[in-house]
Amino acid sequence: MDKEIFTLIDNPEEKAQLFQDLANARGELLCKGNEETLVKIRAESYSAKPQYLYCASESTNKLANGEQFLGYFFLGGEKYYFEGTIIAFQSKYSMALPASIYRLQRRQNYRAKVPNSYVAMYNIVSVNGAKENIHGKIADISSQGCRVIYSMENPLMKIGDNVTGQMTMGARSPFEIQGIVRHIKVDEGNNVIQTFGIEFTKMPTITESKLFSITMELYKEFFKRS
Repeated sequence: MDKEIFTLIDNPEEKAQLFQDLANARGELLCKGNEETLVKIRAESYSAKPQYLYCASESTNKLANGEQFLGYFFLGGEKYYFEGTIIAFQSKYSMALPASIYRLQRRQNYRAKVPNSYVAMYNIVSVNGAKENIHGKIADISSQGCRVIYSMENPLMKIGDNVTGQMTMGARSPFEIQGIVRHIKVDEGNNVIQTFGIEFTKMPTITESKLFSITMELYKEFFKRS
């Protein structure tokens, strides 16, 4: 993932002010722990000594005491990500001020690049209602769409085609998602390699949540390498 999409915030005073502002606004945090599902919590207060953010659970899903997580919050028109370790007690959580906080660039639906080592496939099973079997690797993804690289001698899809595919990301079970072909690019050095830009069509809320969770997981992979 390109490091240019993030601004690193490691100044202690700036980080503390962000957590204080988040607590003052009683802002929402989404946390991605060891499970696939996201956990929603709400900031309640911030303590300067020790530097801890105190939160309440707002989700049926829970984080375990001592569980490492990737947190996301939206504040002042900006999106922030950080890694931490949760302290859990009944329906309450607390977390120490993280070593680093990353501010995401303003582009709303930035497409997260998929590392080569990460399993990410979008296999087309139908085009305009007709059955197909086209296997492709996802190059990048957002909540709105993805770019997929397919190897095919003949173009089996064209711009405007409606497609249905099985998406496989990491260790997750494949799930179905529909889209429209918006862009096609043929590799200059190899005509067999074709990259398709696919815009996702309206999807159930559960699928939207899966896509957001996947994006969070990719960001977590980025933080491990940064």
